[in-house]
Amino acid sequence: MILRFLLIFTILMAPLSTLQAAEAVSIGAVLPLSGKFAAFGNKALQGVELALEKHNSTEAGTKRPVRLLIKDSKGMPKTAEKAVNELNTDGVDVIIGPILATTADAAAKKAQELKIPIITMTQKEGITGIGGWVFRNGMTNAAQVKGLVDYASRRGVEKVAVLYPDNPFGRELTAVFTAEIVKRGGEVVASEGYKEGQTDFGTEIKALVGPEFLEKMRAYTEEKEKEFKEAEKSKAMPTPTSESEIEPVEEMERPMPDFDAVFIPDYADRVGLIVPQLAFYDVRDVRLLGISGWNSPKLINMAGDFLSDDVMIVDGFFSGSSRPQVVDFVGAYRKIFGEEPGIVEALAYDTMGIVLSLIPVGGDSRGGIKNTILKIKDYHGVSGIITFSGSDAERSFYYLTVNRGVIEEITDH
Repeated sequence: MILRFLLIFTILMAPLSTLQAAEAVSIGAVLPLSGKFAAFGNKALQGVELALEKHNSTEAGTKRPVRLLIKDSKGMPKTAEKAVNELNTDGVDVIIGPILATTADAAAKKAQELKIPIITMTQKEGITGIGGWVFRNGMTNAAQVKGLVDYASRRGVEKVAVLYPDNPFGRELTAVFTAEIVKRGGEVVASEGYKEGQTDFGTEIKALVGPEFLEKMRAYTEEKEKEFKEAEKSKAMPTPTSESEIEPVEEMERPMPDFDAVFIPDYADRVGLIVPQLAFYDVRDVRLLGISGWNSPKLINMAGDFLSDDVMIVDGFFSGSSRPQVVDFVGAYRKIFGEEPGIVEALAYDTMGIVLSLIPVGGDSRGGIKNTILKIKDYHGVSGIITFSGSDAERSFYYLTVNRGVIEEITDH
């Protein structure tokens, strides 16, 4: 496996002089391959390499050779800007990356100045506003929340309570969620924030459900305790001799909160603490709506006993999907790199795949590539079905639930 990886890497980094005669297409990549974000950069690079290997292994025909030039941004804006300058000097036709918000802005501004098409994979909002040479194939926070609301609304969710981390991330997603649910005729009936590092959410949960629900639950619990005691007492009494001696008992209906779903825009380690506490305070039989951060074995380990198909999770990639392109991607990735791919690898694989798909139809120049990106529609990637609406990729999402302690894809949406 190591020898195979080295061989692939050597071919990718071949000098331009060996490929010029064949009119090679030059693709640049700017990724954080060293520094504190190196793990993300190397995952992205592996996705890019796998896409290129797939391209090279398909039927040759009139295929033009591809030259990949890789630059390390080190996670630093100035270094990313310098990398774009160097790639321009090297004559690349298009640039992939960066993936970090801290470097995407600097790289995109330089690419716009030099008129090199660049497809970033950042979550940074507004990046494509820099200019017409800047594109993005990434999953933003706002996009995934909009996707979640769209799906939940189609499944009948109308009234929602929001329990969110009181930080910029949580407030942003709550604002987007609220606007989207209202746009679809729904309502956020209650919203409570909690502090980072908090582990007891009783105060916030009680505020969500309100005093009326708490009072109804108190009365309901007392009634159930009374019924239990009466049942125990009746076991010691003689069996009635006729139906006339049996008095019908009207059971009290279990109270429900005035919402049919709870949205928690946080990650699995925090959600795993919250979900059991929702059950403790009798918030049951409501939908639990989650973002991509829920898609983790940690959620099952921490709160699996309290999760069912009432859970709705949105994500941009699901390695357990049965979609043919995902099965092929995951299998090939495991075979070469010996591990499971995630969203970073999937986005990088698709971004490289998109660029490679442009070569036969628009890859003759930087301008040709730029114009052809704008025409991409319904590209079936492993990170969803992708269409470029202007400079930003719009994508379909994966919708997940929990079935018997396992996170599974919902296929009937």
